[in-house]
Amino acid sequence: MKEKLYDIISRTAIELGHKTDGKTLAVLAKTFAYDLKTDKKFRRLTIEDVDTAFRLGVRNEQDAFLNIKTFYRWCLEHKRRLEYAYFEVHRYGVNPKLVPYYKQNLLK
Repeated sequence: MKEKLYDIISRTAIELGHKTDGKTLAVLAKTFAYDLKTDKKFRRLTIEDVDTAFRLGVRNEQDAFLNIKTFYRWCLEHKRRLEYAYFEVHRYGVNPKLVPYYKQNLLK
């Protein structure tokens, strides 16, 4: 997971226009990988979900910083998107194909 996370963070740095050295990127990836594994808030997020969270975070925020606090914010926002999508399908019976970010196995 650390390698994929390193790639995501590197891409994010480029997209934000940050010039960050490899050592800093490696420390950010290692730290956030640990957080993803240990923090219960993220237990159901896949690496693909994290990738989507970062992609949307870069595009939806004006002044984004490349730090753990920002990563948390983006992932928690995306987790809320996933939970809302699940709620729409299972509570209101909306067709899953019509609900962005719906994941059938979210609560499994």
